[in-house]
Amino acid sequence: MDNSPHNASWQNSPFEPPDTPDGWRSAEPPAYKDPRRSARLRWRAVQVALAVFALACVIGIPLWNTAAHYARGVHALKSHLYSRAADEFSAAQFLGFSYRDARLLEDSARRAAADVVYEAIRKQTEAALVAQLEKAGARLEAGDADGVLTTLQTINGLDLQAALRSSGTVREFADALAKDLAAASRRALGNGAWGRAGRLAAALLVLDPSSELAATLRARAQTGQELGAKLDRAKDAARRGRWRAALHTALAILAVQKDFPGAAALAAQARAALAPKPKPTAVRSTSSTRPTGGSRTGTVPQPPPPP
Repeated sequence: MDNSPHNASWQNSPFEPPDTPDGWRSAEPPAYKDPRRSARLRWRAVQVALAVFALACVIGIPLWNTAAHYARGVHALKSHLYSRAADEFSAAQFLGFSYRDARLLEDSARRAAADVVYEAIRKQTEAALVAQLEKAGARLEAGDADGVLTTLQTINGLDLQAALRSSGTVREFADALAKDLAAASRRALGNGAWGRAGRLAAALLVLDPSSELAATLRARAQTGQELGAKLDRAKDAARRGRWRAALHTALAILAVQKDFPGAAALAAQARAALAPKPKPTAVRSTSSTRPTGGSRTGTVPQPPPPP
């Protein structure tokens, strides 16, 4: 051990390390750092990074998927694919909340889709109605009154009235057919074809249930059928020689309709049959002979025949 005064003064003097530049670190690890503690710190840092990554995946991926649904919905809406747009906007939800204005756009897309479906159904219904009206017109031209009525009765009345209010095409076809039906019904009434006139008037009522003309034509046809049946009974009574019954029925028909075909002629025939017959005059023939031998002879008059 060196006990020299020089060494003693050095050991007793305070030690001050030299100044080091800023940011300088010793190449040797500090003696106080624990390797196991450093490992735990590194593992904790890894755990935190993994947790952040997992949280980013849990939140980011659904959010990205929601944004993708929204973008596809906007594109479908611009392309007028309303049903697909509504489905995409309905799926654009994050944590139970709609993404941006997805709920409003979904409602708008569903209304537009409903309008498209309604328009397609309306056009299809109008096409079917026009086809039925054309078919009824063809039956009328063929003289098939039963076919006209049957064809029009297959049409749904509510659909027809709705189409008449909304579609000019259906209205044009229906108006033209109604004019033809009215003219044909009048002709049938003039010809005494009461059944045909009634069926055509009924067909006209199918087109327009509130038509006063159709109701009038149908009433006239029904009256004509009833009077025609009475006239047939009167003619049958006349054939049997029951002239009083025939006359009574004919007069009842004329009381309802003065110009009913055949009634006036039958009444005149019955009156003629019931008129009193003129009594036959007695035919007297006298023959005079010249008296022979002072005698005179003559014929005796005969009584008239029984009426």
